[in-house]
Amino acid sequence: MSCRQSDPRSLQGGAALIVAMLVFALVAALLVGLQRDFSLTLQRGTQQLFAEQAWAYLLGAEGLAQLALQADSRQDALAESPADHLGELWAQPATPYPLDAGGVMRGQIEDLQGRLNLNLLLGAASATGSGSAGTDADDASEENSAVEVDAPDVSNGTQTEAERWSPGQKVLIRLLQTLGEDALSLEEAMVLTEAISDFIDADADKRKDGAEAEDYRYADFPYLPANQTLASVSELRAVRGMTSDLYEALRPWVTVWPGTAEKINILTAPLPVLRSLNADDQWEPLPVMEVERLVAIRAEGEIASVEDLLSDPAFEGQAVTELQTLLDVRSSWFVLDASVELASRERHLFSVLHRGAGGAVSAVFRSEGEL
Repeated sequence: MSCRQSDPRSLQGGAALIVAMLVFALVAALLVGLQRDFSLTLQRGTQQLFAEQAWAYLLGAEGLAQLALQADSRQDALAESPADHLGELWAQPATPYPLDAGGVMRGQIEDLQGRLNLNLLLGAASATGSGSAGTDADDASEENSAVEVDAPDVSNGTQTEAERWSPGQKVLIRLLQTLGEDALSLEEAMVLTEAISDFIDADADKRKDGAEAEDYRYADFPYLPANQTLASVSELRAVRGMTSDLYEALRPWVTVWPGTAEKINILTAPLPVLRSLNADDQWEPLPVMEVERLVAIRAEGEIASVEDLLSDPAFEGQAVTELQTLLDVRSSWFVLDASVELASRERHLFSVLHRGAGGAVSAVFRSEGEL
């Protein structure tokens, strides 16, 4: 019986091979880590460069929008009857603008006063439902002085249905009935309008079908109403009775700018908003075909003033005293909707522009999300 001894040199060679493989694996792991860090750093730097370039282009678009509005203001100063309408340079459809960096920029100016300003709901306080006995009689008489209706009897808290609503609330009620598949019935529109009014008014008095703090305090996720002018249209999501689909349908036609109520420009208002501009005692919106006719003759220049609109056969023989106080043909508040597509990435900007006295235009608010 014999015993075979191992060759020490073969054992040393095997150990060396194992060490070499370990070193190779360690180097490979380090290279993979370095490559990953390099890729992340490169991607981060690319994103930062894109963000800075895109933001610079967006601010350039904002500057061009300001120049367009300033030029329009100079032209209006020379006009016999100045007005802001969809035929002017600032209102033209957006066209792609090629960039030196290889991307594309787009920008569209929209008249915010062509939308319904939700602050109009606070412009003329309506009664707070059946418990309206606390309404200030002087304020009520002042509010109704321009309206040819019998003054409400605030001494015993009784009002007619029409007197319970402010002109702005009536417009919103009609607008909520124009939203296509998401349109509300008249009764539903009234309930939601009172809920929105309660959400933004400063008092704690609950309207007939409204909602105040106690209605929100006991929700699944308790919160309180704003009780002030809205900072964003997106706050409507928090109003009792507002659904996601209804919000998306309503959002394009309303605004919260400016913080104080401005009149609706009839020369830039889109079809749904025009439909909501019915006579004082009408709860239904104007018929679609009727408004399409108004849009057509507006485009031909036959409607150039508030008087031209209200003298149209659509309003013949109807009271429009309240409605007239909400309408104008001049605008001071606009929004720039601009976007930049660069290096397969896109950045968006909403910029609220205010044109003040003398034609000076300033950006008062910027957002990359919703207004």
